[in-house]
Amino acid sequence: MNSNIYFIIGGVAFLFIIYMVVLQNMMKKKKQKQLEDFNRNHSGNPLTEQQKRLLSFGAILFYHRMEKILGFVPEQGIDQYTYGLKNQWEISSPLDARETLDNLLALRRSTEFQPLLNQPPSDIVTIQKKIAKGLGIELAVVEQTTSAYGWDICRAVSLTKWCFWCGYLTEAEVWDYMQKAATIAGQQGRDWTDYTVSFLLGRTIQGFDLGDVAVEAKMVLHSQNPTFGKIEDIDVYQRYSFK
Repeated sequence: MNSNIYFIIGGVAFLFIIYMVVLQNMMKKKKQKQLEDFNRNHSGNPLTEQQKRLLSFGAILFYHRMEKILGFVPEQGIDQYTYGLKNQWEISSPLDARETLDNLLALRRSTEFQPLLNQPPSDIVTIQKKIAKGLGIELAVVEQTTSAYGWDICRAVSLTKWCFWCGYLTEAEVWDYMQKAATIAGQQGRDWTDYTVSFLLGRTIQGFDLGDVAVEAKMVLHSQNPTFGKIEDIDVYQRYSFK
């Protein structure tokens, strides 16, 4: 009786292993097909220095999501981005993508935060102190940033690339949206430090934990690699001008 149970358990375990191997192979083939389909619709042209500069405005979120900071081609399949756009942004079509990006470039969310930053209450002052500590800069520098525009702009740039990957934007539209985002950032802010503080202010006021992204933001701001390893293009803020 006991030996039969062992045989049954062993058989179930064997079938489960076979199932997982087959599933893994299917997933791998699906990702490969997605990448091949993307590459057929992508120009494949090398990025210009200006295009790299535009991608730099999304550097914090690209790094946070463990993507190449100046990567323009997906490497891990597209399903996760399609799912994320649909469930987190309600984007599932080109029309949705354009409406969402237009709202971000209109700075609607950061404008809503403006009254809090004009006369910062105690909780905003606490956030400013945490940002200064997290970025390794003086509190006085943080206090000079009085807008959360970076929160909308950084998200707009990152969403633009992800919408392109999912087929909701053309390649020409990508650079058009990113150029608009960079222009608005230049009108609203002073430099990359101001931009980084602005992004963190907006993200934290939105309700995200500062520690969730502060380390990546600090590394990008100071062009600083982690203790172990090296991040490609971590020095984009040094290489490309803010304005």
